Amino acid sequence: MTKPNVLFLTIDTLRADRLGCYGHTPSVTPNLDRLAAQAVRFEQAITGGSWTQAAFPVILTSSYASMYGGCLGPLSAGRPSPIKALAQAGYSTAGFSTTPLLSRAYGYQRGFAHFVDLDPAEKDPALRHVKGGQRLLRHPLTHYLAGALGLRLRPAQTYVSAEKLTGTVCHWLDGVDGPFFVWAHYMDVHWPYHREETLTKPRDIACAWQDLTHMHAANWEGAAVSDARRDHYIDLYEQALAYTDAQIGRLLDRLAEKQLWDNTIVVVLADHGEEFMEHGRWGHWENNLYDEILRVPLLIRLPNVEPQTVARQVRTVDVMPTLLDVAGCSAPEGVEGQSLRPLWAGGDGYNQTTVISEMWRDEWHIISLRTGTFKFLWDSQQPDSPQLFNLKDDPAERHNIVERHPQLVREFKRQIEAHVQRGAQTRHLGTSDEPDLDDEIVNRLRDLGYIE
Repeated sequence: MTKPNVLFLTIDTLRADRLGCYGHTPSVTPNLDRLAAQAVRFEQAITGGSWTQAAFPVILTSSYASMYGGCLGPLSAGRPSPIKALAQAGYSTAGFSTTPLLSRAYGYQRGFAHFVDLDPAEKDPALRHVKGGQRLLRHPLTHYLAGALGLRLRPAQTYVSAEKLTGTVCHWLDGVDGPFFVWAHYMDVHWPYHREETLTKPRDIACAWQDLTHMHAANWEGAAVSDARRDHYIDLYEQALAYTDAQIGRLLDRLAEKQLWDNTIVVVLADHGEEFMEHGRWGHWENNLYDEILRVPLLIRLPNVEPQTVARQVRTVDVMPTLLDVAGCSAPEGVEGQSLRPLWAGGDGYNQTTVISEMWRDEWHIISLRTGTFKFLWDSQQPDSPQLFNLKDDPAERHNIVERHPQLVREFKRQIEAHVQRGAQTRHLGTSDEPDLDDEIVNRLRDLGYIE
């Protein structure tokens, strides 16, 4: 039997509710909607981490952020490696990363025979670093004058575009022979949303600088986000999503052109969502474990499997074990997830009823425990003040009902304690020390909103 190829596409910061196939109207994602019409679509896929560093160990290694020394340093060699297992089973493995947090500096090349860090290699204009320079960059007149001199003073790109990423993956596919596993990570839906090709007019360039300044102030100084700004940011977000969708459509079309479509599993998954002020802030702050962050899109298109919707809650920790299963590979020791195959093939093999999601820092740990009905939040800095929400009655998670369900709270605390203890058992097998980062990466992380 021919091994199926696997194309694994992750989209940073993508909310499920912004896709047409998840009910958003008007749809800005015709290509992902087209894929969903041929796929198993998971209605309640819940990520295991609240931001990229916490979410991706869960996705790619099927182990939690708090395990193996935590998630802040390089990916621990002690973690299980489903990708290495695929390579050992005869798969050509390739990874294409567009964010520093998933780069070689953080150990994400592990298991891949071919790994590319796509770096925009741009620097901000020198004016940004001159006293008073940022104020000038926020004014359209500066860019009218710069344009007259043949200069363009737009912000440096913080990530490589979806177009370039797609082109790089297509080029690799042109040379592959035999079954392959390809992971490509798209960043365009991540703040700051502005696309390089749209920043040509002085007012638009000035607006991009204004947005960067405002969002930094909102994130780190508590500046207000007005309704008008919220609408502006959502519009930029959806424009970036439409652009990403078009490039993914181009990649899917290339599979068909190369006659690979009929034997290729295609997975689309987000690492986490984005808060649009639902709980008072913008973005994906690490201590936000509400559903606008945790509920993510998950589409798995499988050859010869009828399209269907799975309403049951599932976990991103299950994605790699699922791909190993359908590829006919054994899961490595230490994998925390289970295959989702029984949910579309029938049977009782999938028995998970709760999802654990984490915010992990060495000195601070927040855990979400989510069932089909309830969400329980436990904070290590406020261990005696947990939150409990009934997601059926209160999907916006506004009303803490912890006092009404003491027995349920005790059971959830017991499960969280067991999870913490399990993480502690592997803590010595990794490190939480941050890698040495050059100034360019630090600047990219700052403009992405990860550091002050």
